[in-house]
Amino acid sequence: MIKTRDNHYVAQWYQQGFIDAKDNHLFHLNIREVKLKNDQCKIIYSKKWQTPAQRFYKKDLYSTFFGTEVNDEIERNLFGPIDNNGSKAIRAFLTDDKSQWHYNFNDLFIYLDAQKIRTPKGLDWIKSNYPKLSQLQLMTEMQSLRA
Repeated sequence: MIKTRDNHYVAQWYQQGFIDAKDNHLFHLNIREVKLKNDQCKIIYSKKWQTPAQRFYKKDLYSTFFGTEVNDEIERNLFGPIDNNGSKAIRAFLTDDKSQWHYNFNDLFIYLDAQKIRTPKGLDWIKSNYPKLSQLQLMTEMQSLRA
């Protein structure tokens, strides 16, 4: 089985909702501040066109390790179903069919809840409260906070 090591914290199906007409790519704007020799700052803007597969991921964000063995079960078995069900829920709420809203209500909130804690920023927040966590302990804590 192929291991998933590029962990998207913003699902690719969600990013597709923001696709521009330019070859199915997203427009990404980088802004960085450069300090000049005269102690002034200059803001540099750079633009890139990238596919959803190229954005909002981090290698091994959810991976756990046993020696050299990589485990991607959190990506596949936790976030995979959350993203799949969340996709259906979001699409249901884009319709006027209130019965579909009813059937997808819990999945919508499970998806939204997972989004706040699964990002690098959310994981950094956990680490700021528990700075000595290993990657495995961090993944365990993330899952317990979701519950």
